[in-house]
Amino acid sequence: MIRLAKDADLTKIMDIVKNSVKVMNQKGNFQWDETYPLATNYQEDIDRKELYIYEESGQIKGVITISENEHSEYPSISWSSPVKALTIKRLAVNPEARGGDISGALFLFAEKVAKEKEIPYLKTDTFSKNSSAQRLFDKNGYLFVQAKEVKEKGDSLLYFEKFL
Repeated sequence: MIRLAKDADLTKIMDIVKNSVKVMNQKGNFQWDETYPLATNYQEDIDRKELYIYEESGQIKGVITISENEHSEYPSISWSSPVKALTIKRLAVNPEARGGDISGALFLFAEKVAKEKEIPYLKTDTFSKNSSAQRLFDKNGYLFVQAKEVKEKGDSLLYFEKFL
């Protein structure tokens, strides 16, 4: 089941994020670390009613932010269209629950939210070293748009889009 996250979910969400960061860093992907994402990021998502959790048997297995607010650099990206889009952010799946396509269910849910809001366009991004996210985007029909260097991370952000 996928539902809006509540304040009471935040501790469990941050446990999933912390475990995801550990796995990402072990694979040489330092997109997330102790400075991002923070509990305050997820709390703001909860407050805006943009944070959803995948829950199974009372356990939170995954989390996704589906937002009408873009990242600050998005206006400088060469998107295919200027139409309004929903942005997928801060997706995390408990490393112990991976392999069951929870992330795929969360992406399908984002499409459902977009259709309900009558927004036919989705955007997202990830770092070049996050090959897992890139495979996920490809599997779910997202197309690569552009890469942009992020000097302080020693990496590039890759931007993806999908029209519904």
